[in-house]
Amino acid sequence: MAVDLHVHSNVSDGVYSPRELVLMAKAKGLKAFALTDHDSVQGVPSALSAGDEVGVYVIPGVELSTDIEDAEVHILGFYIDMSSTCLHEVLATLKERRRERTAKILHHLKALGIDIPLDYVLTLGKEGFTGRSQIFKAMVNLGFARPEKRYGDFEKYLGKKGLAYVEHHGLSPKEAVRFIRDSGGAPVLAHPGTHIPHGFIDELIDFGLEGIEAYHPTHSNETTRKWLEFAKSRNLIVTGGSDFHGGNPADAPGLGSLPVPDSTVICLTQRWLEIQAV
Repeated sequence: MAVDLHVHSNVSDGVYSPRELVLMAKAKGLKAFALTDHDSVQGVPSALSAGDEVGVYVIPGVELSTDIEDAEVHILGFYIDMSSTCLHEVLATLKERRRERTAKILHHLKALGIDIPLDYVLTLGKEGFTGRSQIFKAMVNLGFARPEKRYGDFEKYLGKKGLAYVEHHGLSPKEAVRFIRDSGGAPVLAHPGTHIPHGFIDELIDFGLEGIEAYHPTHSNETTRKWLEFAKSRNLIVTGGSDFHGGNPADAPGLGSLPVPDSTVICLTQRWLEIQAV
């Protein structure tokens, strides 16, 4: 079956609503997908409802953004417990910290001659969600960046080594892993690429990391094979997805376009069923 376990809606930095994504998944023949918005689960109920309506299996998920010295570390959470009070309290705190981070980034941009009001950036996200995507959109809208040069301009100012970059002031990678587990979910390292040391991942495994996203559009075939071998050697669950946001087709593959084995869903679901049976 066709699956996609990394999808973003307009609840965070995607273009389409959760319901629209489910209908798109149905039209593309997907049998299952996971909604993994950044630091938010507000779109999950709508996606679950739409999935029940049209026959698409929706896994409730989230993607948490953290930092280490040389790289950003994103932790995906699958099968999170939407009834968890702690889940919603912590995500509300992360939402406020995102806003504080946005203000600091805008301060740095202003020092570089790029003056963008915070209030304007807040209008570009759903229900006050803010992130670098909204900041970049504001830069484009106000003439400070060109959309056809997204990666050049984005990395220059907002990338990890960008001129205005500010680290995430939310959870640490280990705290993110523990938080997802405490919320009933399976923590998975997202798009590890080539910059995250194996030793650091082993530390996360000791702390409760259960999987790794081997299949991702930024991974070459060689990189994917490397992480598949790593996952096998550590007995980790393997996941994968398009990291679909919508918008510029050049930014990422379309929804469901990345070949991801259906075993990824089977392993995650088996893990969830085992926990439910305890």
